[in-house]
Amino acid sequence: MNVVCNWTNRIAAVVAVLVVMLAHERASAEVVTLQELEEQALENQARWEAVEATTTQADAELRAARARKMPSFWMNVMSVIAPGSAIERVLTTDGREVNVQASPTVRETGAFRPNVRYEGTIDMRAPLYDGQTRASLKAAEAYRAAALASAGASRETVLAMVRAAYLDWLATHLDHGFASSAASEAKAQRARTASRVEDGDRPPAELDTAHYQELQAELAASDAASRLDTARRLLESAVGAELPPGAEPDTTLLSVDSRASGAERKWEIERLELRRDAARQEARMYRKTRVPVLALIGQTGLAGINERVFPMYRLGLNLSVPLWDGGRAISLAHAADARAIELDALSRDARLERQDEKERAVIERKNAEAQLMIADSLVAVSEKRVDQAETSYDLGAGDLEAVADARAALRDAQARRVQIQVARADAVLRLDRE
Repeated sequence: MNVVCNWTNRIAAVVAVLVVMLAHERASAEVVTLQELEEQALENQARWEAVEATTTQADAELRAARARKMPSFWMNVMSVIAPGSAIERVLTTDGREVNVQASPTVRETGAFRPNVRYEGTIDMRAPLYDGQTRASLKAAEAYRAAALASAGASRETVLAMVRAAYLDWLATHLDHGFASSAASEAKAQRARTASRVEDGDRPPAELDTAHYQELQAELAASDAASRLDTARRLLESAVGAELPPGAEPDTTLLSVDSRASGAERKWEIERLELRRDAARQEARMYRKTRVPVLALIGQTGLAGINERVFPMYRLGLNLSVPLWDGGRAISLAHAADARAIELDALSRDARLERQDEKERAVIERKNAEAQLMIADSLVAVSEKRVDQAETSYDLGAGDLEAVADARAALRDAQARRVQIQVARADAVLRLDRE
């Protein structure tokens, strides 16, 4: 009769605990998915200011390089008061009268009389052949592409940080659930033991044992809660925002096969390769500084002294031939070549590392799936052992130590299964990123 009453009390206690837990979850739980936090992290990260500034700088430098291929115009306006350079009318040898600019000597009358001289022109220079400009334009285009790839690589790094923090939060959340359940079971066990001791079915010493097991379970639950809070704070730091008060991780992520993340992008490899190409173009640009530059020049405007105004215009070709710069250009070219060689080696290493990471993820996923089958069986067997130990204790054939050992083994099996599930999910997400 006492056994039946104890079983009734046990069932009632378990049902009460489940009702309270389910009611609390309905009232406050809010499942937050990994994808939501990834999107929020990309919006909230303060580092994007630096990333966007780098991209903006590369865009501006590219526009500046393109502008060097276009004709340039500028206006000159000049006005001074100075002696001499008066306008005189003279007779040419063929009998024509023309105005010329002349100055009296210091002994002549009016030599120091000030005259107003002024000039207003519009000047133009249009490059016809400039190898350096073309090389600098290609270098600017390569640096801009590298800046865009750097932004993608930075985003990839942030997503990896959020993913790792989210999986850790998910694992600690489940571990905290196991610890809380174990604490509730230990508390219910202590209540049942107290009832049986009071009825005289069990010796009083078992109540101390049940109380000891209850305190151990509560301490483990408190430790799990502390680790859960730490994991939550780390995730919030990675995301750049606080989670809702009742936020919970999406446990369906543990069984995900693929998130269909889209086309394959190797941002870090692409960034290194584009920076390598940009360094090569920069070296070519420095070498092109020794190439002649041909340009079309023009000028039009007015010039005058006092009340006399004359038209001005000029149109011609300008050829600039560099002779010697002390070796500066070739030294800069060698330095850019060295950077290109270094970046080429880094890009090859990054490509090999990415390939190794992909192969490791495939192996880890395969191993995790094989281990998960064993872990599921281990949890099922551990649950049966707990039921057997509790039944044996209720029938008087066992003791509380056996029940505690069975529950501890069950919790270890559950924790191990969660670790395997998290490792599998991490491998799947890494493969999606490839």
